[in-house]
Amino acid sequence: MRRSILLMTAAMFGFSFANTANSVSDGYAGSDACKACHLEIYEKLMQSGHPYKIQRVRGAPPSYPAHTSPGIPNPPADTTWDDVTYVIGGYGWKARFMDKEGYILTGKENRQYNLENRFLATEANWTGYSAKKAPRKPYTCGTCHTTGWVATGEAGPHQDDLPGIHGTWSEPGVRCEACHGPAAEHAKDPESGKPTTRENCGECHRRSDVTKIDAKGGLVKHHEQYEDFLASPHKNFLCTTCHDPHKGTRYQQGGYKGEDATCKRCHTNIEIKLAAKAKFQCRDCHMPYVGKSAMAIKIQTSNGAIPQGDIKSHIFRIMADPAWNMFTDDGKFVRVDSDGKAYLSVERTCLTCHSAQNKDWAAANAIKIHGSL
Repeated sequence: MRRSILLMTAAMFGFSFANTANSVSDGYAGSDACKACHLEIYEKLMQSGHPYKIQRVRGAPPSYPAHTSPGIPNPPADTTWDDVTYVIGGYGWKARFMDKEGYILTGKENRQYNLENRFLATEANWTGYSAKKAPRKPYTCGTCHTTGWVATGEAGPHQDDLPGIHGTWSEPGVRCEACHGPAAEHAKDPESGKPTTRENCGECHRRSDVTKIDAKGGLVKHHEQYEDFLASPHKNFLCTTCHDPHKGTRYQQGGYKGEDATCKRCHTNIEIKLAAKAKFQCRDCHMPYVGKSAMAIKIQTSNGAIPQGDIKSHIFRIMADPAWNMFTDDGKFVRVDSDGKAYLSVERTCLTCHSAQNKDWAAANAIKIHGSL
């Protein structure tokens, strides 16, 4: 009976199980099967950036949902869209490109397309990517870019028979089953084989050693949010405490639940005691842009040039001591104390706005905002 209802529901949306990306035998039903019963959640997800981590292109630019990414006007300068098989990203920050054989294009220029960033006041532009490596780079990033990724290495098999792709997938992009697990059995019988609801954001929003926050050039590297989080005072929270995982955080998608439902829900006794800062949001100071995905700028201050990136920090905790250096001496990691706690430094939280002041001034006035840190 349940199977019949599911099939009838699927038919309403023009979907049949025979047309899924993979057969039921491999365990994946495909996001269209999820859509049949979970339409509202599916539609939210498809507005976010997750499904567009990688897209197949066939002689034309990749497409993105209305009112989100402006897209990519042209392929790399020495190519046409017929020379590109897949676009990696293009939603929110940047895009990279895969050639006719599935290798990622690398080089000193015209290999990465950076989208406009209004906060940094930077225009869309082309840059190089992985210029010190070979002209082409195998695609091995499917664990976090696709759904149902199976790493196969150079020997293959290869997705779409493209030798540069060292793996296969059920669906391109991060779709339903990338987080909830294979759901073919659930699609056959909703009461059995239920998908997991265990939060696993940290499987992708991280690099390698989760006890180290990787950095470069005075900024945290991208997809380090989980490492940030583990070194923060909120390390025991779930990501879903503050985020709706089915919505994006870019383009006003509502993925961040807002301060009334997050910060102010717990920090009920915290007040902004400086009238000049009364309209500030908690994230203005406690989540500065100290990470970089695509672009960064340098802000000239009385303490020298301070890098500002395009990714918000999830460290939250601010160190009032002006002598605190947020990064290790070699610049490769965020500094932590003996308890593994990371801290934002005052020049990153204060001087990027108050550029005419110095760190001593920032430390003294940071304390005044709440009375203490």
